[in-house]
Amino acid sequence: MPAVRVALAPLDLERTFVMHRLGMGDPTARLDASRFEKVFHAGGGVVRVALVREEGALAVEAEGPGAEGLLSAWQTHLPPEDGYDSFAPGHPVVRRLHRGHAGLRVVRVPWLFDVACSAILQQRVTLSDARQAWKRIVQAHGERSALGLAWPAPARLAGVPGWELERLGLDPKRARALGTLAGEEARRPFLGIEERGPLPGEALATLRDRLLAVRGIGPWTTAMVLGFGAGDPDAVLLGDLHAPHIVSWALAQEPRGSDERMLELLEPFRGQRFRVTRLLLGGPFTPPRLSSARG
Repeated sequence: MPAVRVALAPLDLERTFVMHRLGMGDPTARLDASRFEKVFHAGGGVVRVALVREEGALAVEAEGPGAEGLLSAWQTHLPPEDGYDSFAPGHPVVRRLHRGHAGLRVVRVPWLFDVACSAILQQRVTLSDARQAWKRIVQAHGERSALGLAWPAPARLAGVPGWELERLGLDPKRARALGTLAGEEARRPFLGIEERGPLPGEALATLRDRLLAVRGIGPWTTAMVLGFGAGDPDAVLLGDLHAPHIVSWALAQEPRGSDERMLELLEPFRGQRFRVTRLLLGGPFTPPRLSSARG
């Protein structure tokens, strides 16, 4: 198995990769404090990657078609140059969370198609519903190999009829969005990891435009992909049902928020707004009457 080792800067595997395992029953991923594994389709076939904490280092392993090339392209992302070291928040709440959650990083990953599909599944439903739909689709249409079970490749998913996705638990709107994204990625791929290093601003803007051009993908889904998948520390979760209220409650003690108010409160953190939002969403901030659905 090809492997590289990188210096172990502060990197909390569980906090950093929690959204890359869609529930404990996710057949494509495993996660604990010392190891993260992900099985996914990477163009040439099914690949498995593993990040393993070792004394003083992080071992990054990969096996499957093109594993060496994938490692070569990805190893420069770990530890990520995501602005973590220069982040010195002035707000006492954010400063306390940043110190208390050392190692929460914003990482670019090579399974960006999986991230985008996961975000679509989470549109306007509870996280539990999204997890169940993910598991059912993987089990029914995923790609099986000796390395494990992977989320279906774009061309394969594009061939799944909408009625079948609805049978597996999706509403028509999410089913259409999933099929449209899969078809677009199969025809004109844009969710790969060919470039080395963090995505520059121009590449992030291009990725944002391509995502927003997909029918059924809006600002919230795009921000989820940019932040959790493309390593953008400044992505803003506009349209989220929780984030505006939690940000307003944590930073201004206002029990109800809005996208506009959230943007105002996050403005002092421009360049790091996704990192700040992640810290707050993981903190002990639950405004009154906060619903359980996701945006």
